Amino acid sequence: MGETEENEFVADDWATLQRLLFRDSWNEDLGRHRSPYVFRGMTDTDHDLRTSLQRFVSTSEQWDLEVHLLRNFRQYARQDIDQPKSPFHLMALAQHHGLPTRLLDWTYSPAVAAYFATDGSPDTDGVVWAVDYEAAHERLPDHFQALLEELGTSMFNAAMLYDLMTLVIERTREDDNQLADRRTLPMLDVRDVLEEFSDQRGEDYIVFIVFFQPPSIDQRIVNQAALFSSMANPRTRMDEWLEDNQELYWKIVIPAKRKREFRDKLDQANINHRTLFPGLDGIATWLKEYYRPNVSQ
Repeated sequence: MGETEENEFVADDWATLQRLLFRDSWNEDLGRHRSPYVFRGMTDTDHDLRTSLQRFVSTSEQWDLEVHLLRNFRQYARQDIDQPKSPFHLMALAQHHGLPTRLLDWTYSPAVAAYFATDGSPDTDGVVWAVDYEAAHERLPDHFQALLEELGTSMFNAAMLYDLMTLVIERTREDDNQLADRRTLPMLDVRDVLEEFSDQRGEDYIVFIVFFQPPSIDQRIVNQAALFSSMANPRTRMDEWLEDNQELYWKIVIPAKRKREFRDKLDQANINHRTLFPGLDGIATWLKEYYRPNVSQ
């Protein structure tokens, strides 16, 4: 097993890859292998953990575009999607369909992450990021941690986050004598929820990250064991935050020369486009890859 720096390992062969993917998965309290890590596979080690919103806004600093994108997505997508139950549900839908958001895609499955890391260019090294979400959530503000403790879980879902933000916002309105009858309140405004989530009060806002499970939007979400992350401040890059919290993560480099081998073996283990992207497009992509001739011979 190759090692390049403290948080980075190289999978030189299939056996090493398997050991690394399930590294630190033993849970002594449960007496079972239940990993506290979530995973993200990327096709190039030079790719960073910027969100699609960060790439979209770029140097313009027009971060208010986030709310405009989400509001208009909700308005114009009503014929194609069920009415989102919350801004977090809305963000998950938008991310799933390619709209720039503050979210990053992750998976509970190290094998799924490895599949995405072996995609793309055969000339670049791939990488699998692994982040300890339980330890990351221990750095959350107290009211986030209290909700997790009350519900006996270490992972949020979209409904939990919305309930938490609703409670905080309504308490604020109560203090300001602005609280309407709860039964008449519509879904809270996207801007209100995101501002409260960011918790940016003056210069003393807390920098934190939340991982949450989306609703089961479609079979793709289910098959990929998908979840999302969001930095509280949409301007904060996750990889830069992780550099200041290096005990929370590690990553596996997959050498370019091993990508094809690992991908073929993942395919044989039923981790492929056909299973991860159910539908005709996924089948077509899988068949093209399965039967692609080896032109190097």
